[in-house]
Formats: sequence, C-alpha cells, structure tokens
Amino acid sequence: MSHYENVPVQVYEVTWQSGHVETVIAHQVSHDSLRTRVAALGDGAFAADSEGARIKFHAEVDGRWTLQLSAHEADIRTIRNVTRGEQAPGGAA
Repeated sequence: MSHYENVPVQVYEVTWQSGHVETVIAHQVSHDSLRTRVAALGDGAFAADSEGARIKFHAEVDGRWTLQLSAHEADIRTIRNVTRGEQAPGGAA
C-alpha cells in the first residue's frame, strides 16, 4: 500500500520571475530557505542561509516518490495552491 494512496495531489501555480506561469502537480512542497547556520558575525549569532535555496515539488507517481520540479527560490515570484480554484478568505468559495 502506498503512503500517499489516499492523499489527493495538490495543484500549484508557479509564477517565475520572468513572468512565465506553469502548473505543477505534487503531494509535497519543500524549501530549504529556513535552514540556519552559525554566521561569522563574531558574536555567534544565527543568520538565515537562503543563498542558493531551492524549492522542491514531489509526487508519488506509479508507486514511486518522484521529483516533479526543483528550482532556485530566487527564480520564483509566487507559488499558489490552486487545487480548489480561487478561494475567498474566511472559507467562502
């Protein structure tokens, strides 16, 4: 039995910095822009390490976990979940 067998895929609209819009179907979206490292600031403070951060879309296809898209975070303008179409705030459709 597949882990994602009963989990519906989500449909995402990705708008690139260039203005190009594409659709990605995935079970999971992950990003590594929130990872932290000790910065060389002299006082050991933590700082975000988002340079080169990637956003990854994965889906289970034919029983296999598959990378659908991997892109530099800086190349993406917006990501919207459009699975259920446009959603109004407060739950009204």
